[in-house]
Amino acid sequence: MAFTEAELMGDLPKKKFTGRCRLFVGNLPNEVKEAELKDLFAPHGDIAECYLSGKGFAFLRMDTRAHAESAKEAIDGRVIHGRQVRVRFAVHGAALRVKELSPTVSNEMLYHAFCHFGEVERAVHIVDEKGRPTGEGIVEFERKPSCNEAISAIKEKVFLLTASPKPLIVEVLEPRDEDDGLAERMIPRTAQLIKERELGPRFPAQNSFEFVYGMKWKELYEMERQRRNQLEEELRDARRRLEADMELAYQDYQAQMLREGQLVSFYFFEKKSYDFSNINGVHFYLLVGRPNFFISLIVSRS
Repeated sequence: MAFTEAELMGDLPKKKFTGRCRLFVGNLPNEVKEAELKDLFAPHGDIAECYLSGKGFAFLRMDTRAHAESAKEAIDGRVIHGRQVRVRFAVHGAALRVKELSPTVSNEMLYHAFCHFGEVERAVHIVDEKGRPTGEGIVEFERKPSCNEAISAIKEKVFLLTASPKPLIVEVLEPRDEDDGLAERMIPRTAQLIKERELGPRFPAQNSFEFVYGMKWKELYEMERQRRNQLEEELRDARRRLEADMELAYQDYQAQMLREGQLVSFYFFEKKSYDFSNINGVHFYLLVGRPNFFISLIVSRS
């Protein structure tokens, strides 16, 4: 069933204590107690969860993302009982990456569609720097079983969000830390590290060993780039062919429905149907279709 305008235009609920507000605290001294840890984070916001492992790490759930960011910024690197603690955002264990989204799918539509599988905390259709939809989105569930159910159902069946029969693809969202990155203090002091750092940044002299093999690596990088581009172009061509085949098949399907006297009056590939009249129980429908632009008059008796 399609969503109503009222459903999609309504504000989504502002949820607190979500998976995006969960913090990992590492390198804790053994003498730290739960009460002390809560007191440390309490000035930055309300705390709904505090799990102290007893093995040098803990998890806390703050009320909002902004408060979690504030706590992380203030406490990360602080020395507690002689140890410098680390604070990072914990991995969200119930998040999905959604692909093959239509440009017409909004955050709200994505949210309501995935509520079918369970309570959704957040749903976004990712846009580029110009605000254009990328066709990929993120859905974060409140509970892991809901996430697993969505993955299982969408992989086994065909899950459609719009009139187009182009199904969604979902996969577990792989966490990537693009904010903090790899801090120096996080790298183990191994023999490999010492060897790698014997030399620093430089441009090697031409025809030197480093230069020759550096150029060989660059040639390989370029070959990989060209092959990826070639493969991507082949895949784009395959998509265009499938869309054209689907368009022709739809027209055949529409003609078959007309021969069988069935009503065809749904929105598909920017096709619109208009009910012009209802005369003595007979409906006259005009269907306008693109990209091949055709007009069909369908007569249906009530």
